[in-house]
Formats: sequence, C-alpha cells, structure tokens
Amino acid sequence: MSESILHLRSTPDMKSPVMIVGFAGWPDAGGVSSLSVTYLRDSLNANQIGYIDMSQFIDHTQHRPHVVIEDGILKMIGMPSFEIYWGLTAERDVILIRGYEPMSGWDRLVKAIFNLVEKSGVESMVSIGGLLDRIPHTRPVRISFLTTSKESYFKAISLGLRPSNYQGPASIHSYLMHECGKLGLQAISVWGHVPSYLNIPNPRVVAAVLEKIGAILDIKFNLDRLYVESTVFEGKVASLVEQDSELSRLVERLEKEYDDETRPPGYIV
Repeated sequence: MSESILHLRSTPDMKSPVMIVGFAGWPDAGGVSSLSVTYLRDSLNANQIGYIDMSQFIDHTQHRPHVVIEDGILKMIGMPSFEIYWGLTAERDVILIRGYEPMSGWDRLVKAIFNLVEKSGVESMVSIGGLLDRIPHTRPVRISFLTTSKESYFKAISLGLRPSNYQGPASIHSYLMHECGKLGLQAISVWGHVPSYLNIPNPRVVAAVLEKIGAILDIKFNLDRLYVESTVFEGKVASLVEQDSELSRLVERLEKEYDDETRPPGYIV
C-alpha cells in the first residue's frame, strides 16, 4: 500500500462542512482561483489543520520551496504542498485547500482529497478556476460552471451562472469533478472569466465569484475588503485604458460583442 500523502494535525468536529479548493497555475487566470481561497482563509481567520504532500509532483524550478535564512544559518525550508485550512461561518464550517496544479499525480491528489472528505464529513465541494475570455472589464463579470448534480445545476442557473461548453485540454478541476460524480458527491466548479488583456490579479472577478459561491453554499462571506480593492482596481484600469488608444478601441469592440451577445431577442418584451 502506498504511503498516504494526507497529513492532518487535527480533525475537529465540524458543522455541515463544505470544501472549497483552489489551484494556482494554468487554471488560475487573474489569480481568481488562488486569490479566492487566500481571501477566504484570511477573512475567516482559518487555521491550518494539515497539508497534502505533493512535492514529488511539483516542478520545483517553477514553484520553488520557501526558505528562511538568518545570519547565514538555514532555519527552515518548506516544500510545496496543498495547505488545508478550517474556518467557521455562522451557517456552516468551511475547509479550504490551496496549492499549485501538479504536473502529474492527479489521481493521488484527488484520492487524498476524498480521504479528507470522508474524515471530515464534507457534504459538498466547490472548486474555483479562472480563465481568459474576450470580455470587457466594463461589463458585469461573466461566471461559468460545471457540476455533478441537477440540484447544483439549477441553483447555478438561477444565480445567473452560465453552463460551460468546452472541448479541449482539461485542467485538474475537470478530473476532480469527474471523480466527485463517480462517488456521488455534490460538487460544482465555478469559473471567473477574466478580460484577456488583463491577466493580472483581478479582485473584481474574485469578488463576483465569491458572491456566487456564497449564494450556492448558503453562506454569507464578508467581502468588504474585496469591494474596496475592486474599486481601486477599476480606477487604475480606467486610467490605463484612457492613456492607451489601442487598448481603448479594443475595449469598445469587446463591449459591442458583449452587448450583442447578451441583448435579448427583439420578440422578447
């Protein structure tokens, strides 16, 4: 039997726990995935209760270990891993997992996640992704999803999320959703669409994604700091666009595309 890569410091009793997973790397345009989980960790004052050791599946030249050196003495070196946090809300407990999408070993990672699901009594799972899209920053944030259950599907539709339609190279989110479906675990993957010309940390998209996830999970997250950061971000982007005529024309074209796509047919009144 292979050695377990799930390491828990504690397994506290939890109230109707849900799990939220974020992956840095390819499925993290605008930092939507990693920043969402980091924001929830900080805003919930979540405690780290363990980790999943994925160091053998991470390219250390791309995601280097963290080292602490003081006065020429090596104090600590930490290898990349999936950190596991536990936070409390008024409605239910939240388990947060964040790490880099590994270059291999997806099956071992998902097995470790399901081991944690079983130990903690997790009732549902959400993974968060970010993708680049031909959309303007001046319109409502576009959010899409894929899910394993009809209940999650209809709830997501009622909240204005768009069902994903895609064929091509898969991220670990798709593999995770597929395995959740096989186990009968209610799960949904929520994706924030980031303007293709703004592949930088995007608090506006993060805030929109967490709003929807809170509604899906029936949890009220405190997003006040994100709203402030979003306002500052929008001001900086507006200034950037104003100073760049080519970028301004691109935004205008994308606005027209967005409006044409979302405008209801003329026969609907």
